[in-house]
Amino acid sequence: MAVAQETLYFFPPAPSPDAVEWSGTPIGRSNVVTRTRSRTRQHNKMVDATPGLRERLINSAIAHIVRHAGREPIALHDVVIHGIRVRAITNSAHLIEFWRQNWYDPEEWQRLTGTPAPKEPQAIVYALGGVEGEEEAAYYSRETNTIVFFNTSYYGQLKSWVLGAVGRILAAKYGIHSIHGACVEHNGAGILYIAPTGTGKSTSSYGLIDHPGSRFHSDDWVYVRYARVTKSGLRLVPLQIQSASGDLVEGFRCHQWLAENPCSKGTAYCLDLNNQEITVDLAEFDLSQPLEAYAYTSEKIFYLRSNLVENFPDAADAILRADLENVPAPSPDFLETNRAMIDNLVSEVRASKNTGVQERLAGLPEEKLRWLIAALFAFDNARAMLDIGEVLPQSRIFTNPMEPVQLTRVFLLKRDPSDSVVLQALPLDRFMERLLIGQTPDGRREIAYNAYRAVDDATEQKTIQTLEEAAAKDGVTLYREFLRAPLLPDSLIEEFTLFRYLYEATLCYDCNTILQRDPLISSKKEAVRLTLQLVLRGCENRDRNLTLTLENYRQHLRG
Repeated sequence: MAVAQETLYFFPPAPSPDAVEWSGTPIGRSNVVTRTRSRTRQHNKMVDATPGLRERLINSAIAHIVRHAGREPIALHDVVIHGIRVRAITNSAHLIEFWRQNWYDPEEWQRLTGTPAPKEPQAIVYALGGVEGEEEAAYYSRETNTIVFFNTSYYGQLKSWVLGAVGRILAAKYGIHSIHGACVEHNGAGILYIAPTGTGKSTSSYGLIDHPGSRFHSDDWVYVRYARVTKSGLRLVPLQIQSASGDLVEGFRCHQWLAENPCSKGTAYCLDLNNQEITVDLAEFDLSQPLEAYAYTSEKIFYLRSNLVENFPDAADAILRADLENVPAPSPDFLETNRAMIDNLVSEVRASKNTGVQERLAGLPEEKLRWLIAALFAFDNARAMLDIGEVLPQSRIFTNPMEPVQLTRVFLLKRDPSDSVVLQALPLDRFMERLLIGQTPDGRREIAYNAYRAVDDATEQKTIQTLEEAAAKDGVTLYREFLRAPLLPDSLIEEFTLFRYLYEATLCYDCNTILQRDPLISSKKEAVRLTLQLVLRGCENRDRNLTLTLENYRQHLRG
């Protein structure tokens, strides 16, 4: 009989009804419990559509700060996220600690990249608890790039909204694509995984690290720059085009304009791959060469699910020395129900060749080690602020946020047991359709596989539903209907212009992580191992018609 969800783990009770964060079960360097452990019930990314709302929210935040001046600590800290300076103002000790660890401060950014940070913030976050008269809620103003969080201190939502806001700035001004995905370099080429939550993105990216010639790049978010090759061999990302006929084109629209106006005269203001500004004549671009896509990492320290230990036990030592968020105490029911998995993970930890794992974990008493391992995956949304340099050698990771890797393969992950296809090279229409209708294993839709996007989700979902109905009626693909639609949200036009560039620059696959359905597979671990082999074969493949199913994939792997 299945164990009820609420009996699988326990959190310490809140010290008071209005507490938004408190100390959790002692584990790791710290372990904070947040009252909200997912997205707030009230959230509004269309603040600008309501006259006066943005001003009221900011005034409420400032009034709280002034009212409590000298009685509660207020932290103000600037970070740089892919060249964009973002300021956080908060009274949450938990949020500011995770914020400082997660991103590069302006001095670190300049030291690592050689590029000075902007002098003033281009986005501002107010995150305040204990605000009287305000609901637990999150707000975003696109016009002013301002985020306001009231009475919640769950870092996951704060991080995602900040990334979304920065992404909108980067796309509109610089043509840089922000993607919710994981990236690994293998033999000098970049592999990008784009996936809804729970379909194996982190598992696939960390799994490849065991293969020679691999370097870990990003766990959750990448910035992609689309470059044109010049006749002198430079790779340039156009920021702005000034044509001789008077056209002024900026940001993500530049590449499309170049393709549609190949003989136009004028000037392009660009960035090279090292972030240096370069101005060239339009005639310098070699438009016969395909677009190239280059990925850059985002985070300094990775904010990730602690259940990573399920597929990467060597990470347990580093996670248990990190700052944690919402790691519970596993219940006796959980320990018993998951006994086989816990025992297997404990065995792998004891057999680890990692020196730190051996020194700090392998010698622990059996029950203590089992409890620690179980705690890390008992609650699916438990998090750790993990320094990947504590898990992998420096030579196996990207440490400079401005070091690019050229993307050659993209894998759209899904987990659909009703579909027997496990790997398929995608034509453009199918690639775009899969992005337009992303779906998590529990059936929740995620447009563009990106729940972080700073847009009005309801409006976009309604648009997609209307397009689906029209495509079915007209007998055309969803993407064709998208292209001829007279009115679309600007955010969707922006996103799918950029995704078309990604398709042009890479070979894209649909990867269905369901190999556990294969009757010859005896464990999840074996299924993961074979899925990674499929990914590597996909990296070697040049056939844009490749399709592998549960029935024939083994034959392909043997060949």
